[in-house]
Amino acid sequence: MKKNEHSARQAGQALVFVALGLVVILAFLGFGIDFGYYRFTQRELQTAADAGAVAGALEVPACGASPGCATMQNAVTTALSENGFPGATVNTGSCPAAPITSLQVYVNNPPKNCMGALAPSGVQNANEYVEVVIAQQEPLFFGSVIPGVAKPVIYTRSEALTGNGSNCMYALDPSNGGAISLVLGVANSQCGVVDESSSGSAFTCIIASFTAPYIGVHGGDFSLCAFPQASPTTGVADPTPTDPLQYLQADLKSGAPVTGTCGTGSGGVVRSGTYTGSRAALTVNGTVTLNPGTYCGGITVDPGSNLTFNSGIYTLNSTPSGSPGGLTINAGTTISGSGVGFYNAGPNGGINFVCSSCTAGSVVLTAPNATNCASCPAAWQGILFYQDPSNTTGSVVVGSSSYNTKPTGTSYFPDASVTYAFDASVTYNILVAKDITIGLAWNGTNINTNTYINYGELADGSPIKSGAVLVQ
Repeated sequence: MKKNEHSARQAGQALVFVALGLVVILAFLGFGIDFGYYRFTQRELQTAADAGAVAGALEVPACGASPGCATMQNAVTTALSENGFPGATVNTGSCPAAPITSLQVYVNNPPKNCMGALAPSGVQNANEYVEVVIAQQEPLFFGSVIPGVAKPVIYTRSEALTGNGSNCMYALDPSNGGAISLVLGVANSQCGVVDESSSGSAFTCIIASFTAPYIGVHGGDFSLCAFPQASPTTGVADPTPTDPLQYLQADLKSGAPVTGTCGTGSGGVVRSGTYTGSRAALTVNGTVTLNPGTYCGGITVDPGSNLTFNSGIYTLNSTPSGSPGGLTINAGTTISGSGVGFYNAGPNGGINFVCSSCTAGSVVLTAPNATNCASCPAAWQGILFYQDPSNTTGSVVVGSSSYNTKPTGTSYFPDASVTYAFDASVTYNILVAKDITIGLAWNGTNINTNTYINYGELADGSPIKSGAVLVQ
């Protein structure tokens, strides 16, 4: 009997140890399930945040001067719904704050650097970045039975940047024939060309050669041209938004000197000295330096003059009434300006290179970037000429080694016609205008047109955006 009692006692002790072991095993199993579900949900939330950031970044151009607009928010919520998180409430302009008791989504454009994250170094225009942060409290299946164990909160963050567009020449005219026209010349573009006119002859090319990786035409084309690379693709839908730089308009205007404020100069003809703005039309006839400011009546540079533009933004208007406005560069001038942008407010006066005999002198103008104008507003990075949509005066922009003119940057004339001739070698040149005539012929010499797409000097790449990429 004693032996049986001892055996029973051992069996009872073993049962206790087994029971305790099962409790420990079940506890580890429970915590493993809780932790596994936590990691699974974290991955799902990160995927949703990534999708939301990309979707939001795609809407940056559509939002324009309203960062984080409703269109962007709707795009983010749609992306979240498609990734398994429907019905999310979107917050803007802030970061998660306790208590977090349900799914919360934060869409920030520009980023607020939530969770201690930093935007990439060198960013000039943070409005091109979209940050999406998702916070959600997770349930505990087994840990909830342990007193004092709180439900964990999962935080995920993603950041996306609008990508460089593959096109660099746009004609915005919705209906005219010949919105883009090339006659008796050669055009070679390293990037795509877009003609938004619905006319059956929206794209006109006669006895010429047009080389581009893509030529998209909303309407039709009248083409008696050679197309070494891509022929026009007609009937394509216009992009949305139709103006790829519209998102910059408000910031370009607000970043320029005030149109109604003139400097201390009195205007008229100046032959020497340094000036900051003018009260009336300014004519340069000599060796002159200009500082950024508002130039009422515009600027005219006479033949033989030597003009230096110091870096910064210049506002040109056509007040008082009857003044020419705009910027007129006559033949035989020597002009230099690195890190300069021109806001042509109007209401009259264009940007005109008057080059019937420009073989003397030289004109070298370069748009702002982080190196040549660190103090310039972010929106002006890469913008050389911007003409207000209210100013419909036509312009002539020439970049030619034959005529010693070399403007580097974006020429943006959303509601005006531009004659564009550009065979100079530059890092990049972009053209967005209502109507575009490509090429000129002076003194029996054709000026052909090339476009270039090396945006390496611009921290945020091309001002024209398309698509989006994750950066964090």
